Amino acid sequence: MSTEIPARERARRAGLVNGARQMILNSYVVEESDDTSLTINWDDFYLQVSFSELHPLMVICFVRRLKPSSIARRKPLLNTLNLNSVFGSHAVNEDIGCYAYRYAQWLDAELHPERFKEILQRSCEEAARGYLQLAA
Repeated sequence: MSTEIPARERARRAGLVNGARQMILNSYVVEESDDTSLTINWDDFYLQVSFSELHPLMVICFVRRLKPSSIARRKPLLNTLNLNSVFGSHAVNEDIGCYAYRYAQWLDAELHPERFKEILQRSCEEAARGYLQLAA
């Protein structure tokens, strides 16, 4: 059984990823970009959108600074947040003092601006909910 992806399917996946990337570049103020990621400021979060042509997949990561005292005191809450999160995962980085919420979206069809905004709003609500619980 061959695990190699046929050229036609690789091209389709690359087209979905490149189309999503271009739609974001055309629709939002992108602060930084490289070959795999775009950075946007969104609702007081640093937002990174990354892409994988292989799958095809879009990964959205919301990041916001968190006081070190909040991290140490509220870190046990992460397990509960992750158990109750349907769409993604919550994490903290003690070294740099930040909270992150990560959400993955399969790109099985062309991504339109309305759909992307819906995905951002839904995942941002979850990120804000997690952040507010950890920052309390």
